[in-house]
Amino acid sequence: MNLPKGCEIVDITFYYNKNKIQLFKIFSGTLSEIVPMHSHTKNSYEVHLIDYGSGVLETDSERYSLSKNTLFITGPNLLHKQIPDKTSPMHELCVYFRISDLKKENDIVSRFASQSFWIGKSNAEIRHLFKQMVEEKEKSSHWQEDILSSLSIRLISEIARLYFPDNTHPKKETAATDLNESRSWILDQLFSDDCSNVTLNDFSVQIGVSQRQAERIIKDYYGSSFKKLRYESKMALAATLLEEKNITVEECAVKCGYSSASAFISAFKKKYKITPKQYREQMIKK
Repeated sequence: MNLPKGCEIVDITFYYNKNKIQLFKIFSGTLSEIVPMHSHTKNSYEVHLIDYGSGVLETDSERYSLSKNTLFITGPNLLHKQIPDKTSPMHELCVYFRISDLKKENDIVSRFASQSFWIGKSNAEIRHLFKQMVEEKEKSSHWQEDILSSLSIRLISEIARLYFPDNTHPKKETAATDLNESRSWILDQLFSDDCSNVTLNDFSVQIGVSQRQAERIIKDYYGSSFKKLRYESKMALAATLLEEKNITVEECAVKCGYSSASAFISAFKKKYKITPKQYREQMIKK
């Protein structure tokens, strides 16, 4: 998998009030290129803090300005895309959680998991916790897992307080089926990375199940088919390439896994209602 520079896979599982929490990623780095439109699997939450710099966050319906101390949380199935300002690229701190087996409707963890999207300003405590987590993952401590688990709970708690400052009750979430070990992380990364040439068999081999089981897992966690998700990934990659790379339509077609420019143009028009050339011209005007 192509993970960004500065990204650390940690894969720590711990429990709080009998809720199962998995910490998969701690990232600290500068985003110099567009992060294409993507979403996360069921039960998965990515917490982003802009340390400095600026840019734009796009969801499927809104655009948000990102600047120093912006905090945003992207939860299950939320389509989102990050566009750094080329004159002042964003330096981002980010952690990725997966939360399952929720036991209580109104505890800290269920309150955190009740929101699929939130954006606002960070406070001093949250910024401090992010810095501590980044520093701790660099150490070779005997107690690293315990310390990171403790810091994760504190971060989740502080964010839940931002969600519900007046101690209101969050919406009750439907219980979700769990995936064994870190398979959901593999699934999430598959559709975050360039998967233009990845097949269903490739994915099924990665998580150790049959193709039929893999298709069911994708349907369960994304509410969609592998074919449709791969198409969406190709189109997100195409839009990114056309926005920031000086390449021809033919080159873009190849990079997105299409054998001919005409097939690529047809697929692109189906998604964006305009040709790749027209899309690029619109981006230039913006």
